[in-house]
Amino acid sequence: MAQFVSPLSIYFVWYPSDSERVSPVFDYCFSLLSRDINKPFSRSMNLPIYYRTSTHKGVPIDIEGKSQRNLVFVFISRDLVIDDSWSEYINRMSQVDKLTTIPIALDKSSFKHIAFNNQNFIRAFEFHQNYYNEQSFIAITHEIYRYALNDDFQSKGIGKDNALKLFLSHTKDGENGIILANALKAFIDNSSMRNFFDATDIAPGYRFDEEIVNSIRQSTLIAIHTDSYSSRYWCQREIISAKDNDRPILAVDSIEEFEDRRFPYATNIPGIHINLTGEPTHRDLLRILSATLLETVRYFYAKLLLKEYKTVELIDNTAEILSRPPEVSDIEKLLSVNEEKEIISKSKQLVYPEPPVYSEEINFLSKLGIECKTPLTLNFCLFSNKNFGISISDLTIEDGVKIGQTPAHLIQLSQDLARHLISRGAELTYGGDLRDNGFTEFIFNESLAYQTRAMTDKIQIHNYIAWPIYTADTEKLKDWKANYITIAKMIEVPPADDILDFIPNVKAFMLPSNAENLYVWSRNLTEMRKILAEKCNIRICAGGRLTGYKGIIPGILEEIILTAEKKRPLFLLGGFGGITASICEAIRNKFIPKELTKEWQIENNAGYKELLDLYEQRSPGAINYEKISESILNIEFNNGLTEEENLKLFSTPFNDEALYFVFKGIRNLSSQ
Repeated sequence: MAQFVSPLSIYFVWYPSDSERVSPVFDYCFSLLSRDINKPFSRSMNLPIYYRTSTHKGVPIDIEGKSQRNLVFVFISRDLVIDDSWSEYINRMSQVDKLTTIPIALDKSSFKHIAFNNQNFIRAFEFHQNYYNEQSFIAITHEIYRYALNDDFQSKGIGKDNALKLFLSHTKDGENGIILANALKAFIDNSSMRNFFDATDIAPGYRFDEEIVNSIRQSTLIAIHTDSYSSRYWCQREIISAKDNDRPILAVDSIEEFEDRRFPYATNIPGIHINLTGEPTHRDLLRILSATLLETVRYFYAKLLLKEYKTVELIDNTAEILSRPPEVSDIEKLLSVNEEKEIISKSKQLVYPEPPVYSEEINFLSKLGIECKTPLTLNFCLFSNKNFGISISDLTIEDGVKIGQTPAHLIQLSQDLARHLISRGAELTYGGDLRDNGFTEFIFNESLAYQTRAMTDKIQIHNYIAWPIYTADTEKLKDWKANYITIAKMIEVPPADDILDFIPNVKAFMLPSNAENLYVWSRNLTEMRKILAEKCNIRICAGGRLTGYKGIIPGILEEIILTAEKKRPLFLLGGFGGITASICEAIRNKFIPKELTKEWQIENNAGYKELLDLYEQRSPGAINYEKISESILNIEFNNGLTEEENLKLFSTPFNDEALYFVFKGIRNLSSQ
């Protein structure tokens, strides 16, 4: 079986002094191109997106280019141009074969950077300040399409006809449709948008012939939906042609009063609403073009990703793959008639991108013997007899900047893990607190969403809460239990017997405000983690703070050591930073990095020395960093993966690749 390689990753690189200008652009692009963590079942592309900058003197870590295609958007400014170390960093990066660097000019000084003498810049300094994020998004997303997803560009290179082609489909007798189509075409033809789009608007009287089909075959179709749109024959033909030729489609809804029938082939596509009370506004037109590019990139990236799943045999080679959920128009792709005039299926399986639609929507295909699945619902391996420990914890700001990841990266990983494991019948054992927007909440919401879709009432999450955390807010805890009672069992772990003399009232909350109180917290967290280690068959770890924790050692480190002592399968996802990455580094290099030493921990955690001294008084030898180091260097993973595969798992920042290795290891364990 071939190894999974992410088909595409995107990087943003900017100089520290430009953060105020660039960070909002990164956040805006990330919010659209990645999955919304608050809408885990939204139909989004979830492109791998990272950044490189620094919070101190010096340059960021290099971009290794681990995907099949790696696009790097470099924001160039005067400050970067005159910084020799950063200029050398950019020069070095621009010469790496695996990376495609695309310069973005923040000011006119940018053109003086020698790394991009013969390359066109995205001229961000010319963008209107009121629409800066939107115009930046359009320019960046167009380059993603052009360099990574446009087969014509891959074969022909840059040329005057390289812009994304749009086909404007509208009725010729509907006033709103004509107004919107004319405004869009004029906006593209008479502004900087002509660099990104080439719009075709068929004039009245043209026949629907091969010329129009050829135009649609190369375009993203924008269906301008007015009152009479669905009833017009030529509009119907244009929609059918786009679907027959496997093209992206966006519906722009501008219905004024009433539509007596929506053409069924014009559904199952994304849409936006434009409320026309005259000419469309500048923002309206940018919204349409942004949505068009977003759907175009999502459509072709989904195809790339599913093809890669086929390559590594997660999808059967005979399966039909689609870039949107299945519908009636796909029957022709799946069925044929043999010589005996019998209807037969060309393929028994159809795979489309996440998330899965409700089964009732595709029952008509099931009745034809065609199985419709997403990567999530493909039964790679059922885990109904397995209990998984999920150890995911957030990073410090410095750790996040170092690897170019936001808090959302770890949240998305936790959601993906929860979704895949729960859908396969696994139980999750988790030791989480009850912070708003914490990992516990996101994992719970993921389970709640899946339970609703799967129409099951099985409880699959056991959440352990150590004392005194569950005493902090009784009313809030009651709310949590009420909200999640259908999907999770809350288990309160009482204080350990040997610390009761430190606790004046077991029903009252205790702040970790001094060495004695920290000792109580750490002892209770250790006892809770021992229970978790006993309950879990398999543990998966990612992230984790190196400083600012409440235990005797970083929490994920303690859970890893306890799991290793039990000889349970252990998966370390080091590409998401934090303490897990440090442990992976130690194992890879057979050398303990400084952040895992007692001296570093004392220096970087206020009050930690006093806590260690108290441990030595109460339990001499309980905390021994030499033994901790020895445990780390001699971990036996027992996870079904080879040494080479574990090393790849240690470093991949891609959710898909990490999950691929985790599930491969579990399948190997099951076969053994």
